Amino acid sequence: MKGVVVYCDGRIKVEELPKPKINDYQALVENLSCGICNGTDLKIIHGRFKGFNTYPAVLGHETVGRVVEVGRKVISFKVGDLVLRSILEKVEDPRYYSGWGGFAEYGVVGDWRAMEKDGRTEYPEIYYAQQVIPGNLDPHQATMLITLKEVASGLNRFGVGKNDAVLIHGAGPVGLSMVRLAKLRGAGPIVVSEPDAGRRERAERLGADVVLNPTEVDVVAEARKIVPQGFDYVIDAVGINALITQSLKIVKFNGKVGVYGIAPETRAEIDWTEAPYNFVIHFVQWPTFRDEAAVHRQILALVEAGAIDLGEFVTHVIPRLEDFQKGLDLITSKQAIKVAVNIKG
Repeated sequence: MKGVVVYCDGRIKVEELPKPKINDYQALVENLSCGICNGTDLKIIHGRFKGFNTYPAVLGHETVGRVVEVGRKVISFKVGDLVLRSILEKVEDPRYYSGWGGFAEYGVVGDWRAMEKDGRTEYPEIYYAQQVIPGNLDPHQATMLITLKEVASGLNRFGVGKNDAVLIHGAGPVGLSMVRLAKLRGAGPIVVSEPDAGRRERAERLGADVVLNPTEVDVVAEARKIVPQGFDYVIDAVGINALITQSLKIVKFNGKVGVYGIAPETRAEIDWTEAPYNFVIHFVQWPTFRDEAAVHRQILALVEAGAIDLGEFVTHVIPRLEDFQKGLDLITSKQAIKVAVNIKG
């Protein structure tokens, strides 16, 4: 089978890989589409993802695929199911490592319920998030469900709720997901700081009450005009450490600065001279798979009801794995929001 492999020097190749094998508690998935993660995938490619150093690696973790074979003890999946998050737990060729392995023609999902039923309690946590989705969803658009579920679980951890004043730095896939989900929770006002005009317009469509261009206005001064007492939540959705200090200037007394985006640098100098005396800085950079699984039905219900339009996020579909670089170029140039790659092209 074909798969996208990234090397430690940033080279990307489509290479022939062995098809994964399954055990009694797993299902084999023919991957249909995989989203390019603007955060994790790009940082792995550039060698700047904290804690990841196993190269060459098969990339990708935002997969949608169809089950084509099930192990004899599987009870949660059946042939024909459309599923999220199939991965390569390991690559059968020892020359390669798994960077989750979603950009490959086949992957594996595991049935934790069947394992628990048989008294087997040790398995990868990602099994919780490998879930069935409605078969009528477009596989390319459905890749966005993973980001939405991650963000929903992140907002739960932050505590964002009704009537909370929220400022979000960045309007990429994560920031825009935060805007939409915060709006649906009744938060407001919702303010977005984003330099790209197209993304600011999209943020307004998705529910932002005010959008600011940080290259043209003083975000702190403008934010203080909008919410003089300070925001309940100020969230970095892009991963720029300097935003922590800026956020402390506009968070309210006992408010929270949420750090969701993963910065390439793991150290920062924080100045709280202009911050209130009481505040919280809360890092949520790795939503757990259990938390992600817990919001599965909620996100699907919002999509089914039309409250979330997946097409607002997935703006481009790359026709085949061999054109993967074109997808990266669309992201780095900010021409795209979310890019999905057609695995079967």
